[in-house]
Amino acid sequence: MRDWLRAATTPRMLGIFALLLVGAVVCVRLGAWQIDRAVGAAERQAAIEQAAREQAPPVPMADVVAPQTSFTQAMVGTRVEVVGHWEPELAFWVPDRDLAGETGYVLLTAFREEATGALLPVVRGWVPERSEAYLELPSGTVTVLGFVDGSEATESGSPDGDEIEAVSSGALVNLWGGPIYAGNIILVSADPALGAPGTAPDGVVPIEALPPPELPTGGLNLRNLLYAVEWFVFGGFALFLWWRMVRDEVVVQRAERAPTPAAPTPAA
Repeated sequence: MRDWLRAATTPRMLGIFALLLVGAVVCVRLGAWQIDRAVGAAERQAAIEQAAREQAPPVPMADVVAPQTSFTQAMVGTRVEVVGHWEPELAFWVPDRDLAGETGYVLLTAFREEATGALLPVVRGWVPERSEAYLELPSGTVTVLGFVDGSEATESGSPDGDEIEAVSSGALVNLWGGPIYAGNIILVSADPALGAPGTAPDGVVPIEALPPPELPTGGLNLRNLLYAVEWFVFGGFALFLWWRMVRDEVVVQRAERAPTPAAPTPAA
Protein backbone atom coordinates (compact mmCIF):
# COMPACT_ATOMS: atom_id res chain seq x y z
CA MET A 1 0.00 0.00 0.00
CA ARG A 2 2.90 2.35 0.78
CA ASP A 3 4.32 1.72 -2.67
CA TRP A 4 1.04 2.76 -4.28
CA LEU A 5 0.75 5.88 -2.10
CA ARG A 6 4.36 6.85 -2.79
CA ALA A 7 3.90 6.39 -6.55
CA ALA A 8 0.58 8.26 -6.66
CA THR A 9 1.81 11.30 -4.73
CA THR A 10 4.85 12.16 -6.75
CA PRO A 11 4.65 15.64 -8.34
CA ARG A 12 4.53 14.14 -11.82
CA MET A 13 1.68 11.74 -11.03
CA LEU A 14 -0.25 14.42 -9.14
CA GLY A 15 0.04 16.72 -12.13
CA ILE A 16 -1.15 13.99 -14.48
CA PHE A 17 -4.00 13.18 -12.09
CA ALA A 18 -5.12 16.83 -12.07
CA LEU A 19 -5.18 16.96 -15.86
CA LEU A 20 -7.04 13.65 -16.20
CA LEU A 21 -9.49 14.60 -13.45
CA VAL A 22 -10.36 17.81 -15.29
CA GLY A 23 -10.88 15.75 -18.44
CA ALA A 24 -13.11 13.29 -16.57
CA VAL A 25 -15.21 16.10 -15.09
CA VAL A 26 -15.62 17.65 -18.55
CA CYS A 27 -16.68 14.28 -19.97
CA VAL A 28 -19.25 13.77 -17.18
CA ARG A 29 -20.69 17.24 -17.74
CA LEU A 30 -20.91 16.62 -21.48
CA GLY A 31 -22.64 13.31 -20.78
CA ALA A 32 -25.16 15.01 -18.48
CA TRP A 33 -25.74 17.65 -21.19
CA GLN A 34 -26.45 14.91 -23.74
CA ILE A 35 -28.95 13.31 -21.34
CA ASP A 36 -30.71 16.66 -20.97
CA ARG A 37 -30.82 16.91 -24.76
CA ALA A 38 -32.15 13.35 -24.96
CA VAL A 39 -34.99 14.19 -22.57
CA GLY A 40 -35.71 17.49 -24.30
CA ALA A 41 -35.79 15.88 -27.75
CA ALA A 42 -38.23 13.23 -26.55
CA GLU A 43 -40.44 15.86 -24.91
CA ARG A 44 -40.42 18.02 -28.03
CA GLN A 45 -41.38 15.05 -30.18
CA ALA A 46 -44.20 14.16 -27.80
CA ALA A 47 -45.41 17.78 -27.87
CA ILE A 48 -45.43 17.74 -31.67
CA GLU A 49 -47.43 14.51 -31.71
CA GLN A 50 -49.79 15.88 -29.05
CA ALA A 51 -50.47 19.03 -31.07
CA ALA A 52 -50.95 17.02 -34.25
CA ARG A 53 -53.58 14.83 -32.60
CA GLU A 54 -55.39 17.77 -31.03
CA GLN A 55 -55.61 19.57 -34.38
CA ALA A 56 -56.35 16.54 -36.54
CA PRO A 57 -59.82 16.22 -38.08
CA PRO A 58 -62.06 13.85 -36.12
CA VAL A 59 -62.49 10.28 -37.31
CA PRO A 60 -65.46 7.96 -36.69
CA MET A 61 -65.16 5.96 -33.50
CA ALA A 62 -65.53 2.76 -35.53
CA ASP A 63 -62.27 3.56 -37.33
CA VAL A 64 -60.40 3.59 -34.01
CA VAL A 65 -61.82 0.85 -31.81
CA ALA A 66 -64.84 -1.41 -31.47
CA PRO A 67 -66.98 -2.00 -28.36
CA GLN A 68 -65.78 -4.66 -25.93
CA THR A 69 -62.19 -4.40 -27.22
CA SER A 70 -59.27 -2.86 -25.37
CA PHE A 71 -57.92 0.57 -26.08
CA THR A 72 -54.21 0.59 -26.83
CA GLN A 73 -51.81 3.38 -25.96
CA ALA A 74 -51.62 4.31 -29.65
CA MET A 75 -55.36 5.12 -29.63
CA VAL A 76 -55.21 7.50 -26.65
CA GLY A 77 -55.59 11.12 -27.69
CA THR A 78 -57.23 10.34 -31.04
CA ARG A 79 -59.89 12.91 -31.95
CA VAL A 80 -63.12 11.04 -32.67
CA GLU A 81 -66.73 11.73 -33.61
CA VAL A 82 -69.66 9.61 -32.44
CA VAL A 83 -73.34 9.77 -33.37
CA GLY A 84 -75.99 8.53 -30.96
CA HIS A 85 -78.03 9.79 -28.02
CA TRP A 86 -77.49 10.61 -24.37
CA GLU A 87 -78.60 8.30 -21.57
CA PRO A 88 -79.02 10.96 -18.84
CA GLU A 89 -80.29 8.44 -16.30
CA LEU A 90 -76.90 6.69 -16.53
CA ALA A 91 -74.69 9.36 -15.02
CA PHE A 92 -72.19 9.57 -12.19
CA TRP A 93 -70.27 12.28 -10.39
CA VAL A 94 -66.56 11.62 -9.89
CA PRO A 95 -65.55 13.62 -6.79
CA ASP A 96 -62.25 15.15 -5.66
CA ARG A 97 -60.99 16.12 -9.11
CA ASP A 98 -58.70 19.12 -9.47
CA LEU A 99 -58.73 21.66 -12.27
CA ALA A 100 -56.66 24.86 -12.23
CA GLY A 101 -56.05 24.47 -8.49
CA GLU A 102 -59.70 23.97 -7.55
CA THR A 103 -61.36 20.78 -6.39
CA GLY A 104 -64.70 19.75 -7.83
CA TYR A 105 -66.43 17.01 -9.77
CA VAL A 106 -66.04 15.35 -13.13
CA LEU A 107 -69.38 14.63 -14.78
CA LEU A 108 -69.61 11.20 -16.42
CA THR A 109 -72.58 10.29 -18.64
CA ALA A 110 -73.40 7.30 -20.85
CA PHE A 111 -73.75 7.87 -24.58
CA ARG A 112 -75.56 5.24 -26.70
CA GLU A 113 -73.80 4.90 -30.05
CA GLU A 114 -76.24 4.78 -32.96
CA ALA A 115 -74.33 2.35 -35.21
CA THR A 116 -73.60 -0.40 -32.64
CA GLY A 117 -75.97 0.31 -29.77
CA ALA A 118 -72.97 0.18 -27.41
CA LEU A 119 -72.55 2.48 -24.45
CA LEU A 120 -69.67 4.92 -24.49
CA PRO A 121 -68.64 6.58 -21.20
CA VAL A 122 -68.30 10.30 -21.91
CA VAL A 123 -66.41 12.60 -19.54
CA ARG A 124 -68.39 15.77 -20.12
CA GLY A 125 -66.14 18.08 -18.11
CA TRP A 126 -65.51 19.58 -14.68
CA VAL A 127 -67.84 21.51 -12.39
CA PRO A 128 -67.14 23.08 -8.99
CA GLU A 129 -70.37 21.84 -7.40
CA ARG A 130 -73.02 19.27 -8.09
CA SER A 131 -76.34 20.31 -9.57
CA GLU A 132 -79.17 18.30 -11.08
CA ALA A 133 -79.36 20.99 -13.74
CA TYR A 134 -76.23 19.55 -15.35
CA LEU A 135 -78.12 16.33 -16.02
CA GLU A 136 -80.55 18.09 -18.38
CA LEU A 137 -79.58 16.85 -21.83
CA PRO A 138 -81.17 17.07 -25.29
CA SER A 139 -83.14 14.11 -26.53
CA GLY A 140 -82.79 12.66 -29.99
CA THR A 141 -79.73 12.23 -32.14
CA VAL A 142 -76.58 13.98 -30.97
CA THR A 143 -73.11 14.15 -32.50
CA VAL A 144 -70.31 14.35 -29.96
CA LEU A 145 -66.65 15.09 -30.56
CA GLY A 146 -63.88 14.24 -28.11
CA PHE A 147 -60.55 12.62 -27.39
CA VAL A 148 -60.13 8.91 -26.74
CA ASP A 149 -58.82 8.09 -23.27
CA GLY A 150 -58.11 4.87 -21.45
CA SER A 151 -60.02 3.52 -18.49
CA GLU A 152 -58.85 4.49 -15.00
CA ALA A 153 -57.91 2.03 -12.29
CA THR A 154 -60.36 1.59 -9.46
CA GLU A 155 -60.09 -0.04 -6.06
CA SER A 156 -63.66 -0.90 -5.14
CA GLY A 157 -65.61 -0.15 -8.32
CA SER A 158 -68.74 0.23 -6.20
CA PRO A 159 -70.55 3.56 -6.45
CA ASP A 160 -71.59 5.59 -3.44
CA GLY A 161 -75.06 6.59 -4.53
CA ASP A 162 -74.56 8.63 -7.68
CA GLU A 163 -70.83 9.09 -7.10
CA ILE A 164 -68.10 6.79 -8.37
CA GLU A 165 -64.39 6.95 -7.55
CA ALA A 166 -62.97 6.56 -11.07
CA VAL A 167 -63.86 6.62 -14.75
CA SER A 168 -63.56 2.86 -15.06
CA SER A 169 -65.33 0.85 -17.75
CA GLY A 170 -64.68 -2.29 -15.70
CA ALA A 171 -66.84 -0.85 -12.93
CA LEU A 172 -69.39 0.74 -15.26
CA VAL A 173 -70.17 -2.45 -17.18
CA ASN A 174 -71.50 -3.95 -13.91
CA LEU A 175 -73.68 -0.89 -13.41
CA TRP A 176 -74.75 -0.02 -16.93
CA GLY A 177 -74.59 -3.40 -18.61
CA GLY A 178 -73.14 -3.98 -22.07
CA PRO A 179 -72.01 -3.80 -24.71
CA ILE A 180 -69.70 -1.04 -23.54
CA TYR A 181 -66.48 0.54 -24.74
CA ALA A 182 -63.38 -0.35 -22.72
CA GLY A 183 -62.34 3.30 -22.40
CA ASN A 184 -64.02 6.68 -22.62
CA ILE A 185 -63.84 9.97 -24.48
CA ILE A 186 -63.15 13.40 -23.07
CA LEU A 187 -65.86 15.60 -24.53
CA VAL A 188 -64.90 18.65 -26.57
CA SER A 189 -68.21 19.62 -28.18
CA ALA A 190 -71.65 18.31 -29.04
CA ASP A 191 -74.36 19.10 -31.52
CA PRO A 192 -76.85 20.06 -30.07
CA ALA A 193 -74.43 21.68 -27.63
CA LEU A 194 -76.40 21.36 -24.36
CA GLY A 195 -74.42 19.30 -21.87
CA ALA A 196 -71.05 19.96 -23.50
CA PRO A 197 -68.22 22.10 -22.06
CA GLY A 198 -69.05 25.79 -22.05
CA THR A 199 -72.78 25.16 -21.68
CA ALA A 200 -75.09 25.02 -18.67
CA PRO A 201 -78.73 25.62 -17.85
CA ASP A 202 -79.65 28.89 -16.17
CA GLY A 203 -78.49 29.29 -12.61
CA VAL A 204 -75.32 27.17 -12.71
CA VAL A 205 -71.82 27.82 -13.96
CA PRO A 206 -70.89 26.37 -17.36
CA ILE A 207 -69.18 23.02 -17.58
CA GLU A 208 -65.43 23.44 -17.98
CA ALA A 209 -63.57 21.38 -20.54
CA LEU A 210 -60.90 18.97 -19.41
CA PRO A 211 -57.55 18.94 -21.20
CA PRO A 212 -56.90 16.20 -23.76
CA PRO A 213 -55.08 13.15 -22.42
CA GLU A 214 -51.33 13.63 -22.44
CA LEU A 215 -49.25 11.31 -24.55
CA PRO A 216 -46.21 9.62 -22.99
CA THR A 217 -42.91 11.33 -23.71
CA GLY A 218 -41.44 8.17 -25.20
CA GLY A 219 -38.48 8.06 -22.80
CA LEU A 220 -35.15 9.32 -24.14
CA ASN A 221 -33.86 10.17 -27.58
CA LEU A 222 -31.64 7.19 -28.42
CA ARG A 223 -28.97 9.08 -30.37
CA ASN A 224 -28.31 11.60 -27.61
CA LEU A 225 -28.42 8.83 -25.03
CA LEU A 226 -25.66 6.96 -26.89
CA TYR A 227 -23.59 10.14 -27.00
CA ALA A 228 -24.03 10.49 -23.23
CA VAL A 229 -22.83 6.91 -22.69
CA GLU A 230 -19.75 7.61 -24.82
CA TRP A 231 -18.83 10.69 -22.77
CA PHE A 232 -19.23 8.78 -19.50
CA VAL A 233 -17.00 6.01 -20.87
CA PHE A 234 -14.35 8.58 -21.86
CA GLY A 235 -14.47 10.06 -18.34
CA GLY A 236 -14.11 6.65 -16.76
CA PHE A 237 -11.24 5.79 -19.11
CA ALA A 238 -9.35 8.93 -18.04
CA LEU A 239 -9.38 7.79 -14.42
CA PHE A 240 -8.54 4.24 -15.42
CA LEU A 241 -5.56 5.54 -17.40
CA TRP A 242 -4.22 7.30 -14.31
CA TRP A 243 -4.59 4.10 -12.27
CA ARG A 244 -2.61 2.19 -14.92
CA MET A 245 0.13 4.81 -14.86
CA VAL A 246 0.36 4.59 -11.06
CA ARG A 247 0.53 0.82 -11.27
CA ASP A 248 3.34 1.00 -13.81
CA GLU A 249 5.15 3.48 -11.59
CA VAL A 250 4.88 1.06 -8.65
CA VAL A 251 6.36 -1.71 -10.76
CA VAL A 252 9.28 0.52 -11.79
CA GLN A 253 10.00 1.67 -8.22
CA ARG A 254 9.93 -1.87 -6.88
CA ALA A 255 12.29 -2.98 -9.60
CA GLU A 256 14.70 -0.17 -8.71
CA ARG A 257 14.74 -1.17 -5.04
CA ALA A 258 15.17 -4.85 -5.69
CA PRO A 259 18.70 -6.14 -4.74
CA THR A 260 21.00 -6.74 -7.67
CA PRO A 261 21.81 -10.43 -7.94
CA ALA A 262 25.50 -11.23 -7.19
CA ALA A 263 27.69 -12.00 -10.14
CA PRO A 264 28.66 -15.67 -10.39
CA THR A 265 32.13 -16.54 -9.05
CA PRO A 266 34.45 -17.62 -11.89
CA ALA A 267 35.58 -21.18 -11.70
CA ALA A 268 39.18 -21.76 -10.48
